[in-house]
Amino acid sequence: MLLNSLFSETFLCLDSEELKFVQSNTTEKNRLAFAMMLKFFQTKGRYPTKKDAIEPMLLHALSSQLKVSSFLFEPIYLENRTAKRFRQKIREFLGFRTATLSDAEQLITWLLEQGGNGPYTMPQYREKAYQFLKEQKIEPFSPKKIDRYVRSAIARFEKQFFATISKQLSPDALKLFKSLLHDDMDTDDVKTEPDINTEVTLRRLKSDPSGVKLKHVAFEIKKLMVIRSVPTPTQIFGGAPRKFIKKYYQRIMAASPSNILEFVPNARMASMACFFHIRSQLLTDSVADLLIKLIHNMKTSAESHVDKRVLSDVKRVNGKFDILCTMATTAVENPQGIIADEIYPKVSQETLKNIVNEMKHSGNRWYQSQVNTKVRSLYSHAHRKTLLELLDAFSFQANTSEGRSFLEAIAFIKEHQDLTDTYYPDAKTVPITNIIPAPWKSMVIETENVLPDADDEDSKKTANKINRLNYEVAVLELLREKLRCKLIWIEGAYRYRNPDDDLPTDWETCREACYLQLGLPLKASDFIKKLKSELHRNLQNLNDTIPYNKKVKILDKNGGHIKLTPLTAQAEPVYLDELQREINRRWSTINLIDILKEAELRVGFTKQFHSVANREILDGDLLQKRLLLCLYALGSNTGLKRVSAANDDASHSDLSYVKRRFINEDNVKAAIVDIVNEIIAIRDPAIWGEATTGCACDSTQVSSWDQNLMSEWHPRYKERGVMIYWHVDTKSMVVHSQIKTCLSSEVGAMITGVLKHDTKMNMNKTYTDTHGQSTVGFAFSHGLNFDLLPRIKGINRQKLYYPTAAHKNNYPNLDAILKSTINWRLIEENYDEYVKHLAALKTGTVDADVLIKKFSKENYNNPVYKAFIEIGNAVKTIFLCRYLSSEDLRIEINESLNVVERLNGIMHFIFYGKLGELSTNKTREQALAVSCLHLLQVCMVYINTLIIQEILSDPAWANKLTPEDKRALTPLIHAHINPYGLFPLDLYKRITIEIIEKSIQNDRNKTYAREAESEAVS
Repeated sequence: MLLNSLFSETFLCLDSEELKFVQSNTTEKNRLAFAMMLKFFQTKGRYPTKKDAIEPMLLHALSSQLKVSSFLFEPIYLENRTAKRFRQKIREFLGFRTATLSDAEQLITWLLEQGGNGPYTMPQYREKAYQFLKEQKIEPFSPKKIDRYVRSAIARFEKQFFATISKQLSPDALKLFKSLLHDDMDTDDVKTEPDINTEVTLRRLKSDPSGVKLKHVAFEIKKLMVIRSVPTPTQIFGGAPRKFIKKYYQRIMAASPSNILEFVPNARMASMACFFHIRSQLLTDSVADLLIKLIHNMKTSAESHVDKRVLSDVKRVNGKFDILCTMATTAVENPQGIIADEIYPKVSQETLKNIVNEMKHSGNRWYQSQVNTKVRSLYSHAHRKTLLELLDAFSFQANTSEGRSFLEAIAFIKEHQDLTDTYYPDAKTVPITNIIPAPWKSMVIETENVLPDADDEDSKKTANKINRLNYEVAVLELLREKLRCKLIWIEGAYRYRNPDDDLPTDWETCREACYLQLGLPLKASDFIKKLKSELHRNLQNLNDTIPYNKKVKILDKNGGHIKLTPLTAQAEPVYLDELQREINRRWSTINLIDILKEAELRVGFTKQFHSVANREILDGDLLQKRLLLCLYALGSNTGLKRVSAANDDASHSDLSYVKRRFINEDNVKAAIVDIVNEIIAIRDPAIWGEATTGCACDSTQVSSWDQNLMSEWHPRYKERGVMIYWHVDTKSMVVHSQIKTCLSSEVGAMITGVLKHDTKMNMNKTYTDTHGQSTVGFAFSHGLNFDLLPRIKGINRQKLYYPTAAHKNNYPNLDAILKSTINWRLIEENYDEYVKHLAALKTGTVDADVLIKKFSKENYNNPVYKAFIEIGNAVKTIFLCRYLSSEDLRIEINESLNVVERLNGIMHFIFYGKLGELSTNKTREQALAVSCLHLLQVCMVYINTLIIQEILSDPAWANKLTPEDKRALTPLIHAHINPYGLFPLDLYKRITIEIIEKSIQNDRNKTYAREAESEAVS
């Protein structure tokens, strides 16, 4: 296990008292080992073992202070008889005492209290145990005893937790759990498409909705009703962390009914309650997604239908402008003439009819009317019954007066859904105000004459009638928008929950701590003063330098136009091809699975894969091999069956078991973090440059099965699939990855990667394309302390905002693109809410994509959203000033985004199985496959980094690479890697990297000798 970098300068050196204490040892070897054990104990609260990799920085500092050679230290000295004597002396020196049985019981009790804040893994519990013993000045137990006490604490905590929940479960809930577990044992695993008559089994409850189709809705509602029929103890679940409850949810998701029946009764029922609690939230979200997408599909289907009809019905009249010119000229020359005599001989009546038909069909009002008519037809003939069932399945809530008035419209529709008349009987009782969208008003509110026989027009009276079906469709379309921005929320959901739950609940008590964590001033005036000053400084700088900037021009046309000169091509690298040939010569063909294996043997990332079950019984070496085979099968998309074919000791069922119990997205992400941190640690700054702090962000589409809610049609790629969003550093290492729908916000995905990458990389820059930025995105990036650096496609149309009206005259060279001032008063009034939303993101209270949807144009009346827009306008203006002033910044952004473009090709090289298609409809399986692909990519970068650094450490390559070579150098090379074939996994066969073959070294020595002789002769 690698030792984390926890040694500060204070702990690197011995103070005078410690130095005197260490020098009491006789030999230099003992003094160094003794000092090492002392400093390690002070830092970690335990003694080092042979498995700990001692940091070279600590070893070098101690050996320098003691004036001994660092080569005298050997890990074997940490566990011999002398080390035992050292431990006793250190214990006495630091005032520690030996542990007793009462201390063990005290430790277990303390760990028991910590259990509710979990879930924690065994290594985390182990660290907590050492921390407790250190604080109590108790010498730690042996590692075996620590593990035993930790397991004892976990077992006791779970026993108490299970007993408490089981007591609160009703008899009906216990009966349902028992019925589901026994009924599902007889259910075969044939993948049949469920309908309303299909029995709800545990396997069905675990499955996601089977695509956006009307026939699936009834069964999903039935599943939701079954889950809601269990009154779970929400009081306990409400106080426990969601991650803790999710631990037992995942245990049920991974186990078969027969496995669950093997649990002790309390554990079985409590785990099922946890499953029902989480599953109810997730299923409510899924059914809400189904409602939103069905409403959206009606609109898109109607638009497609109208587009086809217009194209088929309307005859394009060639040369119509010449025809109209001829007709106008004829009318001017013959103002008193008869149309039939003057115009028809030159322009036929049929031609004029075609022109009229074409012009009539080109109007926007006509088109929108036709679309709405088709939507109404689809709704009345197919969708109405299903959508009303979905409305009945939800309990909608609202926190604003606008939302509550809209809830009245939904309640009105539910109340009158059984009517058969075309119009509502009393139009005055129908909620109308601020409910009906403008495109629907003429179709919803119809006017009729009450006195049609009256002769005088003034004496005629009119009355409004409300078309029932059109009203329902209009309200449903508005419901989709309000659900997405959370003006309306759903009780019992997670993503569509109360927006107040997305914010810190203890804001008043933790307010100052959140401001401090975000690095923002407590006073709004201080925040505004700094932002205003920075805005003015950058505008002034651009204004002063733009006359001398040969690459940027501001033209006074089309309301202001920015003209950028394209960047010139950079110089080609010289020696990279030769470097690749050298790599191919030394490591001609490395199997991709061996890349994964070598990374594991060096980093040990499989320690992150803990079973979701309550115990692990597989042998460590056997589990390690099966984990690697599973990860390779998923990451390369070849599948478990094909990988197991080359390994006799790992059958398909064995790998399926390991995948189900040990491999989930969280574990894979933790393993990726280990490898990324190791890559950062081993990179040689002389080769790769100083540590990078920026990541390029972009997405790529992957084909996938479409009977799920994740897959969508992508209008640009012209096929169905999902998107993978990457965060890639400038040297091609993927720091974070995530799966998203084709049409979801890339801004939310960009922010998620910055907040959740969990690596040691200090990510304070993100390079994105146009889709990865927005005005709200700039506001978030400023508050979260990272630079959003996009390459904006429509840069020529961008406008700048200035601090105040008095400042406008300060920037005469920018007048053509100056738009308006920033509303600082609005920012000041909502500054606290701005910081509260930032804190919610920082602490993980809400997901970024959920919060981004809240701040959309549908929620423009929200004052917090307006404040975000104002802050975003100021920050975006600052960026644009920097972007236009600095060609180096433009080059930096383009270089970084080009790295992502190269990455996509390599991902296809790794993820080659099944033609690169995600052949599953389970969303969690799709996300897991993408995570394993990410794992293979960072393993490949890690091994290639070692290989490249080994070659460049050779004297023959010393100072050979030019600056252009180092700029273009990337570890994402694969000419020497073979991903194909049947690959048996041999854990005892290693890739030789650091040790150069003797024959190659001897040849080089002879070459160097000849060169030296020739120089001496000359």
